[in-house]
Amino acid sequence: MRVIAGTARSIRLVFPRGASMRPTSDMVREALFASLGGRTIDAHFADLYAGSGSVGIEALSRGAASCTFVEQDTRCLEALRANLANTGLAERAQVVRGDCRRVAPRLWAQQPWDIVFLDPPYREDATALVRQLLDLAATSGRSCLIVLQCERGKEPPLPAHREKRYGGTMLLFYECEPMRPAS
Repeated sequence: MRVIAGTARSIRLVFPRGASMRPTSDMVREALFASLGGRTIDAHFADLYAGSGSVGIEALSRGAASCTFVEQDTRCLEALRANLANTGLAERAQVVRGDCRRVAPRLWAQQPWDIVFLDPPYREDATALVRQLLDLAATSGRSCLIVLQCERGKEPPLPAHREKRYGGTMLLFYECEPMRPAS
């Protein structure tokens, strides 16, 4: 795996041995960022279930203002920190060890995100976390795009604004606009 584009283009990323992870493929990352277009530039990005950080690092390389990485596996965190150091992107990154479902509200309160990427283990149902993030965005007064990567056929029962299929992988895009006060 390597960084596809931007300031860290072509830099190889390391992955932890023995960690149970399924890194987002180059093809899916390329398609994701093609879909995002210029929206990544100057965005506050979050890579939840970050693994070794390939998606968040790609966002930083392509001009995101910052990226919050959340991961709980120690081996993945070591690889993530090494990848940030190797790409020279560590100063715009915040690495948090923890369970996304528990730390997301606290992190959101510190710095709301413009784009959130979720790649939970395929066995995990992400419905509650997507709803939680949509609620956080709606009440914060900011618009937000939440992108969920999941296994085809295992999509949560939430209407997505857009879907993209790549073999057995799905990307679901949830747009959230802030709540407007009643007039």
